[in-house]
Amino acid sequence: MSSVVNTNLRAAQDRKERTNDLYSRTQARVGGWETTPSGLKTRGIEISSSESNIKVSSSANKFSKLSSDKLTFSIDGGTTEHNYARQVQLIPANEVDFGTALDFTDAGAADYEDTEYDVLFIPKNIQVFDTGNSGSDQNLQLSAENKTTTGFLPTAKLYVGSLGTTSVTSSFTEDAISERGTALGSTPIYSVAYDSDDARHDKTISNVVRLSVTFTVTFSSFTGEGLLTANGYVRVGTQNSTSFDSSNYLASDWLTGRESNGINTITLDFFYASAIASDTRVNVILDDLTQEFGARGNVAGALTSIVYTTESGTTVDITGTDKADALVMAR
Repeated sequence: MSSVVNTNLRAAQDRKERTNDLYSRTQARVGGWETTPSGLKTRGIEISSSESNIKVSSSANKFSKLSSDKLTFSIDGGTTEHNYARQVQLIPANEVDFGTALDFTDAGAADYEDTEYDVLFIPKNIQVFDTGNSGSDQNLQLSAENKTTTGFLPTAKLYVGSLGTTSVTSSFTEDAISERGTALGSTPIYSVAYDSDDARHDKTISNVVRLSVTFTVTFSSFTGEGLLTANGYVRVGTQNSTSFDSSNYLASDWLTGRESNGINTITLDFFYASAIASDTRVNVILDDLTQEFGARGNVAGALTSIVYTTESGTTVDITGTDKADALVMAR
């Protein structure tokens, strides 16, 4: 009997010691939280001091995580993650006055940490068609301009007009391309004059907003089994003597090659936010011919087509309130 009593006494003493050890007292003090190598966890909540985040999970594959100022929803165990914008505010239509600067606090909202936010307009009542302009293209343009941490300028514009195209396939000033004899640098600037061997086309046409330039590069007299590579530039913009104006000047490089005789066709497109008023120029340059791995040959080329896209019409400013809500989201 005494041995049984002693055994029970010893078991009771062990339980008392386990209850009073530091770990158990800590457990009781924090309400059932379990310590981990990097923090604490309990049920579906885990705090990590080493990674500076809080993770809340409903299962091993679905959880949300707050790290610094970013809240992330994770699905499929982290394979798919969705970041929630740290600041989202809806500015009602009666506070959005198109054409007048909006102040967040004046509109009952809070300022932003920086200008890295996006504004999504939700139209409520904006006139986008005018019977007086029937038959023309009409496009609504909404934007948030002059963004600061305290507000932005909401703008609404109605473009009324049309786009037209003019194609040119002949009457080029020069139609032969031969290798340049002078260095052009990484990209020729607007003041570099065209060469007598460049392909060039000048045209007087108003309000050009896009050019599509097509030209061919012909490889001939090919010998060997290597590769011939030709490269150069296409320049477009406003005429100025033998070069270009600095305004509306665009340049793009091109590269093409062959392992046998033949013709390669290249098309490059150029877009303008502000239209070229008149006197456009297109200049195609062959800058260099590279002969590799024993290949030898000649190269020449020609402009074959230019498509000028023009814009005509007017832009009408839309002003006033009660036209659209603004959803402002920090990135």
